[in-house]
Amino acid sequence: MQRLHIPRRIVPELALLAASVLWGASFLATKIGMEFTGPLGFVALRYLMATVAFAVVVPRATRGINATEIVAGIVVAATACAAYGAQAYALQTTDTARVAFLSALYVPLVPVLQFVLLRQRAAAGIWVGVVLACIGVAIMSGMSLAHLTFGYGDTLSIIGAVAIAFEVVILGYFVRRANPLRIAFVMMTTTTLLCAAFALATGEPRPVASPTLFWVVVGYGIATAYIQFAMSWAQARVDSSRAAIIYALEPVFGGLFGYAAGEIFGLSDVVGALVILAGVIIASLPRLVDRLLMRRLVSTPVRLADRPMTETSP
Repeated sequence: MQRLHIPRRIVPELALLAASVLWGASFLATKIGMEFTGPLGFVALRYLMATVAFAVVVPRATRGINATEIVAGIVVAATACAAYGAQAYALQTTDTARVAFLSALYVPLVPVLQFVLLRQRAAAGIWVGVVLACIGVAIMSGMSLAHLTFGYGDTLSIIGAVAIAFEVVILGYFVRRANPLRIAFVMMTTTTLLCAAFALATGEPRPVASPTLFWVVVGYGIATAYIQFAMSWAQARVDSSRAAIIYALEPVFGGLFGYAAGEIFGLSDVVGALVILAGVIIASLPRLVDRLLMRRLVSTPVRLADRPMTETSP
């Protein structure tokens, strides 16, 4: 029997794709978990379990941590605490589809922040993919400009989107300059402490002992450990803009999990998912899009294959 051969160059992107699948399940898991504890308390429990799982599976990540990795982990943890805390609070007052759409605004924010903070330009293909991904998310959520009003939950979702964009960009910056696994361990530990501290400071109710909460925390915590590992390891090998496009698949998988849980999955969900997938494919081939655009702009045929062509993205 012939073995399936997966090119090494796409392994990091497959790792991020798996993370997006698990990330897509986060809305349902968070909804269930918050039946037994507050939003920040649930995030703290989730990251506590993730920290333990990560330390057991990758014990070397807990040793030899330097100052750069501590700073990186704390900064990323601050953005993660703001992002997932805001998202959890938003889910208490706002429909899941609306939170998913507004949270996905981090996708176009990533290349913007890369340019503003790091002066990095994204290839044309990535921008086309970003636009398609955002359109796909909008189609899936069934939202339109005529019904676009912002309430308390909407504002929290937007704050979460901005924080996630910072998390992706900052993580992409640091993992190329330090050990990504140690950064992930510091980040998860710090996120646990920050969210627990804020939960106590804001007077959130204590978690109610329940087998459901236990298994949700265990399962989602282990999934979170993998997500942080994939983000840290893969983003050292994948450009942040392209990683953001893969993360944009989150609402697609979120819709699938919702459908499995009994939610209605209509035509707009299918069309939106296909548009997002088109954006992912185009963003994965940025040089091809650049060539097609250049051929439309130049008046005389040019054999671009005979010339060296580099991406503008790192």
